[in-house]
Formats: sequence, C-alpha cells, structure tokens
Amino acid sequence: MIRKVVRLAGWATVAALALVASPRLSAQDTTTYKNHLYDKLQVNLNFSMVLNSGDTRVDGNAGRGTTINFKDVFGISGTSVQPALGLAWKPGRHTEIDLGYQFLNQSGTRSFDTTLYIGNDTLSGAISADSKLGESNATFQFKYSILAAEKHNIGLALGLGAIFFDFTLDATATGCDGPNCASGALNTTRKLTVPTGSLGAFGRWRLGDRWYVGADARGLGGKVDRYDVSIFEGNVAGEYFLSNRWGLGLSWYYTNVTVNIDQASGGTPTEDLGGSIGFAYSSVRLGVVGVF
Repeated sequence: MIRKVVRLAGWATVAALALVASPRLSAQDTTTYKNHLYDKLQVNLNFSMVLNSGDTRVDGNAGRGTTINFKDVFGISGTSVQPALGLAWKPGRHTEIDLGYQFLNQSGTRSFDTTLYIGNDTLSGAISADSKLGESNATFQFKYSILAAEKHNIGLALGLGAIFFDFTLDATATGCDGPNCASGALNTTRKLTVPTGSLGAFGRWRLGDRWYVGADARGLGGKVDRYDVSIFEGNVAGEYFLSNRWGLGLSWYYTNVTVNIDQASGGTPTEDLGGSIGFAYSSVRLGVVGVF
C-alpha cells in the first residue's frame, strides 16, 4: 500500500512539473529575440590572452642603434593576460562609431652577454637588466553600412588611433661607456605616442536568433610628420546572446604596426625616440557584451 502511495505521489509530482513547465516552454518558444546587428549602444568588457612579438630600435646621433626584440633580449613574456574595452554606438542604421582600448603593460628580468647600442649609450659585457614595456592601443572607427539587411550588415570602415609606447630599462654591466652611462649602469626611459590610421571593410552576420559572427580588416601606409607608418589590423568574432540585454563574445584580433621615426629637431636624447618600433601582437578575447 505504501509503495502504491509513493508511486502515485511520484507520478503526480511528474505530472505537476510537466504542467508547470509546459507554459514556460511555450513562452520560450514564442520569445522574440532582438536583432543585435542594429543595437543603439553596445559595451564590451574583455579579458585577452595577448601574444606580443614587438621590437624597437633607438638611434643615436652617430647612427643606428641595436634592434631589440623584447621577448628574446629582455625576457619580457610573449604571452600575457590583459584587459580590453570596447564601445559601439549606432546613431543611425547605416552609421556606427566604435571605440576600443587594448591594455598592454609588461615587465621582464634577464641576464645575458652582448653589446647593445641604445641611443647615444653603449652597454656591453655581462648585462643584468630589468625592463618595463607599455604598448597600449587606443582605436576609433567610423563605419558606414552599404548593405544593411536583417541578416547581414556589410560596409566600409575608417580607423584612427594611437599607440602609447613607454619603455624603461634599468641595467648594469661589466663594461659600459657613453654620456649617460656611469659605473657600469644604464637607466633610460623612452616614451612616444604613435598616431595610427587605416581604411578597410567590415561584415557582420546573424546566423540564428542568438548567434552572430563578424570580421574586420583594415590597413594603410604613409608618412605623417616624422613618422613613416605601415599598419594592418584585423579581427574575427562570434557572439551568443543570453538575452536581449546580455551576451558573451569570443574573438581573435591581429595588429601589426611598423613605425620608422626620424630624429626630432631639438629633442632631448634621454626622452625622444628616433629609430623604429615594431608593434605586433595577436590576442584571443573572451568577454561580456552589454546592450543599452
């Protein structure tokens, strides 16, 4: 008897759950999902795995300095986790303004035997070096949609931005000479804000109620003032929206910027950077998308 009662209670519970769940499932099936191709405002917060392979060369008055790969020479990690922010605003169906900021700040410590020419200084022998590197990247894009449909949004993009280069070296060596080198030590900081610009195209597609994919590619080369710049930027991305307000994003970004810089007239040798910077990184970004 008790077993029959337990069985009946079990079947009744299952039936009750089915009755409760049925309206909910029906409601889910009839949910209207927003088309996020044309959101008025999107905000992205990402954590990115950055693979950095940049280098630099600081020229002195007497000629070219040593081209230094940050990873190979100074032991700055080629891989690090960095935050990235993004904002996309659509004032109209065919126009969009994107802002982005990729943080990139690293440090390294290494001992090695070589000779380095950095500006007017020479560091030679058994070198022990502590270094800090900043190459954060700010971007601005204006996008114009040529094909703006319900399932796709394709158009042209104009990009502007800046790389905030900041390199500090604190090193000692068994042999050292130069006007800024004393007692076998060299402490120098080089800072430069590099302007960037690019032209290209973008595309974004809606694959289902919640799934979206997209790609961007831009490039440009030319000389502005004392900067001779070559730029390529691109990314591919996928998004899944949990609701009409929140979503998750996974993307891959690639940036390659080569800058050759003429010496500035009247620049101070300890602060000004004349030479070249190779800013090359790729990153895998995972983050949250908010719609407002």
